[in-house]
Amino acid sequence: MHRPIAAAWITVFNEERWIAAALLSLLGQSLRDIEIIVIDDGSTDRTAEILDSFDDDRLRILHRNRSGRAASLALAATLAEGKYLANLDADDEAFPERLERQVTFLEKHLDHGWVGSGEEREDSQRNEHVTRLYPETDAAIRRQAAKCIPYCHSAVMFRRELVLGGVNYDPAQKYLIDFEFFLRVAQRCKVANLPDVLVKRRLRNESYFQTNFTRARQNARLALLCGKAIRQFGLPLCCYAFPLLRLGYPLVPNFLKRRVRSNGGLIESDWSRG
Repeated sequence: MHRPIAAAWITVFNEERWIAAALLSLLGQSLRDIEIIVIDDGSTDRTAEILDSFDDDRLRILHRNRSGRAASLALAATLAEGKYLANLDADDEAFPERLERQVTFLEKHLDHGWVGSGEEREDSQRNEHVTRLYPETDAAIRRQAAKCIPYCHSAVMFRRELVLGGVNYDPAQKYLIDFEFFLRVAQRCKVANLPDVLVKRRLRNESYFQTNFTRARQNARLALLCGKAIRQFGLPLCCYAFPLLRLGYPLVPNFLKRRVRSNGGLIESDWSRG
């Protein structure tokens, strides 16, 4: 039986506005030897209807009762048969060359198990439309993990052998699911980010994540995981200042947050596709 070189998935709950664009962005990838898995996690809007209107041999759609994002991610990673596995959030879009570029990287860098990329970041919460690039090298990404999430989850690809070896999303996690997963991946292999923007990411106040978890809870959880990264990666003790500062980040005015992120090592510039 032929196994595709890569599998990409979308887990979705009530994203009728964006799901078609997300799915079309995967169906339009320059890399054709792929499978696409969509886990409809109990949507009650028109998401299921929209998904069922698509017809492509590479596409597998699973409708199921509501079980939560973490469980859906774990299921998608278990079902996927590609050598390389990639996530895309249901309100985001992958640029056409994304999967091909990431497969090429992992084929050439056998000691790396995970690769991300930069993002086009359309943030309606802060009225920003920017390009964000993340640290590229394994060492720089580990250092960045003391301050913030050092990648874009909608832009990550990792080796299926990690899942086969027992490393998968934890269904018990309620939020920041991907960062907790990333820390366990980074115990097994090197990680990287490509220096290119390969996805469009939308941050919206009305998203499920933003409406169910306050900024204070998000940043408290992030601070705990950043502290875990410091211990796990053996970073200097002075790095513990960053999780403590993270707790005060929600109090920083929006017009200053971009400067804070820049000082923290994230490269952002006004968006321009050309």
